[in-house]
Amino acid sequence: MRVRRSASLFAACLTVAALTAAGCSSKAPGTASTSAATGSGPIKIGVALTYNDTAFWAAYIGYEQTYAGQDDVQLIGPELAQADASLQNQQIETLVNEGAKAIIVNPETATSLGPAIAYAQEHGVQLVSVDTIVGTGHVYMVVRASNTLYGEDACTYISSKVKSGYVLDLEGDLTSSNGADRTSAFDSCMQDNDPGVTLLKDPTVWTESTAVTDAQNALNAYGSKLKAIYSQWSSPDTGIIPMLSSHGYGKVGAANHVIVVSDDGVAFEMCDIKQGTLDASQSQPANLYAQYAVQYAVDAAKGVKLSAGQPGGGAPTLQNVSYNGDTNLADPIVAPFVTAATENLTVGTPADGLPSSLTTTPVTDQTLWGNVYGAAHGGVCSSGASS
Repeated sequence: MRVRRSASLFAACLTVAALTAAGCSSKAPGTASTSAATGSGPIKIGVALTYNDTAFWAAYIGYEQTYAGQDDVQLIGPELAQADASLQNQQIETLVNEGAKAIIVNPETATSLGPAIAYAQEHGVQLVSVDTIVGTGHVYMVVRASNTLYGEDACTYISSKVKSGYVLDLEGDLTSSNGADRTSAFDSCMQDNDPGVTLLKDPTVWTESTAVTDAQNALNAYGSKLKAIYSQWSSPDTGIIPMLSSHGYGKVGAANHVIVVSDDGVAFEMCDIKQGTLDASQSQPANLYAQYAVQYAVDAAKGVKLSAGQPGGGAPTLQNVSYNGDTNLADPIVAPFVTAATENLTVGTPADGLPSSLTTTPVTDQTLWGNVYGAAHGGVCSSGASS
């Protein structure tokens, strides 16, 4: 996930009362609180992230601190790699040496953690990977939303409303598991369920300017025949939506409106949906990522054995996921798909293992992390909420 707009550390949901009001829960299925389970004080859990300067990761850190406090966990970090894979491996080794009993990590890439995983295992420490599949070595758990469901949900929404013309897929980085999964699911679903549409596929490598330029080029080439745009992350919205509006294609509900669906669930997306300039967004749940990352790290530290088929926290069941030849256990969280009002949608031919129906979450739902974050920073549509 990449989001252009930076943010200060998340300040909301830092008490049990705030979490309860936001619909948060402090325990994953089948786990007890750390102090009750051990009777030996806090468990040290290391945290190694790639970034903290986006709204998503700022919110994630705030939620993580809250869940750690509820479960009597002492967090060490977060260490920040700033896109330096070598540095991240070194930081994880340092966390092991500082006494971390398990480590939560957002890997720089799916295949960059080999040295750190090996070092941690030599010292009896396991890793929980957040937001990224691991394709080199074994980790205790992958906590990541189902990105195939991201693509499928975007297709279900667009195919229910568009039957002809052109649809633009602004692909993320196809070498990343997130970009590859979203692209594969969206493209195959559109081919199977919307054969009257011509799909335009533009790789962006998560580069905002490339995505905005590609959207402008598609509009120039096809005009009113361009019916929808799927942007696989939220940052391009800030350029695409004004561009469409300046050409008269922007307002949701207008006869010549170009549908825009994006991914992330940041505050400015919630604002755009409320204002009728964005149709939908998949809300990558910062709160659930933090909740289950902490709980699985505690389980790893306590030596709890988990396996595929057992109940998940964010997904119905735990599943094995494979990437680059390695297989790891994952809790593929079902992320909310947010629209202006609740919609019940179906797709005729879902991808293997995915549901054929979709019930969207209304943007007015105040438990959505983007709404919680926005409320804590001056309002969802304020500059502070999306800065």
